[in-house]
Amino acid sequence: MTATNRPPIKPLTGGALGTPVCSTHMKLGHSSHRVLQAALGHTAKAIQWLAPAVCVLCRQTHPSTEAICDDCDQHLPRNQVPCPHCALPSAGMTSTTTLKCCTHCQQHRFYFSETHAPFLMQWGIRDLIHLWKFQHQPQLSPLLASLFIREVFTPADLPRSLVLIPIPTQWRRQLQRGFDHTRVLAQAIAATYPHSLTVKPWLRHTRSGATQHRLSRLARWRNQHERFAVNAKIQGCRVVLLDDVMTTGATVNAAAETCLEAGAKQVTVWCLARTPEPGSPLTRYHGGLCNGEAHHEPSLRKPNAR
Repeated sequence: MTATNRPPIKPLTGGALGTPVCSTHMKLGHSSHRVLQAALGHTAKAIQWLAPAVCVLCRQTHPSTEAICDDCDQHLPRNQVPCPHCALPSAGMTSTTTLKCCTHCQQHRFYFSETHAPFLMQWGIRDLIHLWKFQHQPQLSPLLASLFIREVFTPADLPRSLVLIPIPTQWRRQLQRGFDHTRVLAQAIAATYPHSLTVKPWLRHTRSGATQHRLSRLARWRNQHERFAVNAKIQGCRVVLLDDVMTTGATVNAAAETCLEAGAKQVTVWCLARTPEPGSPLTRYHGGLCNGEAHHEPSLRKPNAR
């Protein structure tokens, strides 16, 4: 409807004569609202000037209201040319086939169709994940979710109707951390697309044992037999498995196999970061070695170090 075709907005009327209802109070209300908005804006600027935000990575103050500064954001390690199937960075691929998969995919049978892992498990994103998981900072979940969404989706490429299933955290780890980090991350991502993504905690562990981040790469693959069980409601669903880090792919592969056996139509993997293969040029990062074999407790850069 064009501007010329729009019907005029009729004033609210009252009484038999149809005179406009008290407009003085409405004007005062609008005026007070504008004054309040202006006051809140000035207050926010004053607070930011008196107590500016401090970047959680470099510990420098910055004008943004985000948890990390623009400089650290720009230097986050992007997974620029990943394998479309397992998201292994291109520097870790020795050859490709006509199926566009890497040698890692050729060595293992993966049950998921594709993987989105926008970052490498190196300085920056590695420290954010370790702060989030190991130093009890669940408030970083919206930041990590927004980083993932920004790198993976464009306005023209919104997710279809999908079931988002977080890889479950063992209950002992949940007690230690105080929260289920993958489920909180899934809820933060789904909050951006409430009509497209539905979070369902349908996976559960069938047995306890050593956590994956303390196992070698070979032991991770040996630790996957019948590791998960899934809710029967998954039948016919298009599923996205969500995890924070993909090192070998053994965990998400075991979960994907379980989902397909239960009748899932398709399984895709989303994770924040992908760990390069040991010996890859991408294994090195600013400040030391990327944790290609095992995750350790966080070792953040010293404050004010740039």
